[in-house]
Amino acid sequence: METNSTLRSPYAAISNLSQSSWPVWIPGWPAVILTIVAVSLSTRLLSGLFGHSKPAADGSKTVPLIPYWFPIIGHLPNMGFDADGFLEKFRARHRGGVFQLNLGGTTHNMIFGPSLAGSLMNQKSSIADSEHLQKHFTVVIFGFPAKEMPAYNAANDELQSFYKYLTSEPSLGRMVSMTVNGLKRNVGSLVGFVSSPVDQTLWERNSNVKVIDTPGGQVVEASLNPLVRNFIAATANPSLTGTDFVNNFPEFWDDLWTFDKAFMLFVTGMPRWVPIPKLTRAHIARRRLINYMASMHVAAEKKHNGEDPGSEWSDLDNMSDLFKARAEAYRKYGYSIEARAASDVAIVWAMNANANPAVFWMLNHIYADKELLEALRTEIAPYVKVVQPKQEFPVPEHPRLESIDEEGLATKCPLLKSCYVETLRVDTAPWSFKTMRQDLVLSGRDKGAEKYLLKKGSFAHIPHALHQTDPLYFDSPEVWRPDRHIKYEADEKSGDKKATVDLGTLRPYGGGATMCKGRQFAVKEILIFSAAIISLWDMNMAGGGPWKMPRHVKASGTYSTADDTRVWIKRRVLPQTKVS
Repeated sequence: METNSTLRSPYAAISNLSQSSWPVWIPGWPAVILTIVAVSLSTRLLSGLFGHSKPAADGSKTVPLIPYWFPIIGHLPNMGFDADGFLEKFRARHRGGVFQLNLGGTTHNMIFGPSLAGSLMNQKSSIADSEHLQKHFTVVIFGFPAKEMPAYNAANDELQSFYKYLTSEPSLGRMVSMTVNGLKRNVGSLVGFVSSPVDQTLWERNSNVKVIDTPGGQVVEASLNPLVRNFIAATANPSLTGTDFVNNFPEFWDDLWTFDKAFMLFVTGMPRWVPIPKLTRAHIARRRLINYMASMHVAAEKKHNGEDPGSEWSDLDNMSDLFKARAEAYRKYGYSIEARAASDVAIVWAMNANANPAVFWMLNHIYADKELLEALRTEIAPYVKVVQPKQEFPVPEHPRLESIDEEGLATKCPLLKSCYVETLRVDTAPWSFKTMRQDLVLSGRDKGAEKYLLKKGSFAHIPHALHQTDPLYFDSPEVWRPDRHIKYEADEKSGDKKATVDLGTLRPYGGGATMCKGRQFAVKEILIFSAAIISLWDMNMAGGGPWKMPRHVKASGTYSTADDTRVWIKRRVLPQTKVS
């Protein structure tokens, strides 16, 4: 019996097709490849041809566009693979201080000229706006409930006005004073020379502490990064959140660092279900952070309503003026406990994420250079009073920090201040971002500077590290040089040369309305912690040898590191001081 050929085998049609020529409307692989090559070459040619800077309105020029190979995608592969190297390559070619990228079909102006950057940061929000992005980040990064955005919008202006408590007296002075008092209590216990975690301080427990006997005496071996950042967190944060919060939730800071590791992933809006372990851990950590902060707000509400918040919340009154004012505004505008907690987690993150690691980097640079270390100890001695009590009992008394003059450190210690500025230049990479709401002719303050037209609907970025590492402004920019920022000016009365230090063209805290609100506190915080630690403690690389600088890892502002910097720490030997 005959069988229809079409039923013989389901693969017959495929077999017959494979033996025949391809239809003209189905391209083969060579044709596909040729088409891709042709499109790429055409895109590169056209973007290069039409991307040149051209005359625009009011004597300005259009921003030069960097040629690219792929339509719509543009420069996304370049930025994803090696953003720093890619941007640095075109910094050298476009000395006007700005160039343009195509990222996913949208226009992005990269501004690195310091004068142009300063001009952009000082524009009104109606012209160059970052508020929309801040709202987006509040939701996707810090977990603010999106459904409560109307309350956020209603409260935003008032909440922003409360940052005066971080920038003006007497509230700023109270925060600094509380931090100094905590530093005086704690710095002598940076390490406690005990191996058992049960007997260690909170900042020691995640630092893998080991007590070691060496020919030069007993030392503590520890991981410097977690030791320093947790020491600062435990000592400085009571001035913001109050002592109850820090005492009740000592694990908050470990979760904060887990959250911070995935910060750049949160920026992308990537959902939790994406199988990236770091992101999953960060989402879990963020949930705990919000829960910790929510507990404080529940207690504050009970106290506000005349109820007993519990014995663990007996000192709610010593939280900062900023937190108190925000709590009142939250009630006024009907924020839920969840929204209050997410908003305040953002504040605490901002206080810790950049200043704490900055101290870590600054200490690395200082302890790596023993001559610099001794020079700094001599310079800061009049402003950091450390006493070594006379040994009158069998149990030795350790050196202690008696007083610290934060104003003296900031205004009369040029080498220390220069080290601070140089650390910001080398070890931070902040990034400012604006959405152009109107056309703007952007011009710098330099004589003869070019004017550039930033078009409405485009985006403007200031990758500050692009200027901070620019050899046109800083010779050997990859080298951390402690005295780089010291300038000598003649005193008007005596004629003597006076050493001064300022940020110059650096803008590590941004500028304009979006400038970092906690910058005054951060400056003093970094100086006092660095000065106190080097005054009481000696450090060397574990096992001896030259100091090995940890490598940078990209983070939200101040660089992080994946390297474990193991150090040997011992008390500094000081002459005995008669103490009354």
